Amino acid sequence: MKPLVDPTAGQLVVSWDQYHALIEHLALLVHHHGCPFDQVVALSRGGLRVGDTLSRIFNRPLVVMAISSYGGANGREQGSVRVGQSLAHTCPRLGSHLLLVDDLTDSGATLRAATTWLRQSINPDSLSTAVLWLKGHSAVRPHLWAMELPASPWILQPFERYEQLTPAALM
Repeated sequence: MKPLVDPTAGQLVVSWDQYHALIEHLALLVHHHGCPFDQVVALSRGGLRVGDTLSRIFNRPLVVMAISSYGGANGREQGSVRVGQSLAHTCPRLGSHLLLVDDLTDSGATLRAATTWLRQSINPDSLSTAVLWLKGHSAVRPHLWAMELPASPWILQPFERYEQLTPAALM
């Protein structure tokens, strides 16, 4: 089983059905790859849905790691990476084999910072990384990705509409 490739340039618009299909494709890649893991570590916010779904499919606990690098106008400006100083989980203790997941690897800065923090703070025996999308200009390559985007388009994910939505607009 291999990652999918999409040559889209500019902007890639993703529906909920496509988004869920990519998570399932990633689950199959993780399964076929055979990397053992005790917990799924999801990067918040983009990796939360991915991590939640994978934790359910593989029946593994979900661990949440707060990290961010996007902000500015419409959340489309990548700035410095900010890493939370603890992990949120209900496990008695973390296992020694972790699967770190996110929605995408853009420049690679977030994935690099997260893996560095986990190796320095947790020191797992193994740390595998998996994302839905790998952009062509990324300086970091995760172990697994569901779709490769050689032209590095902006990905308009289905939940992004909530970034502009207010409670008043819901009324």
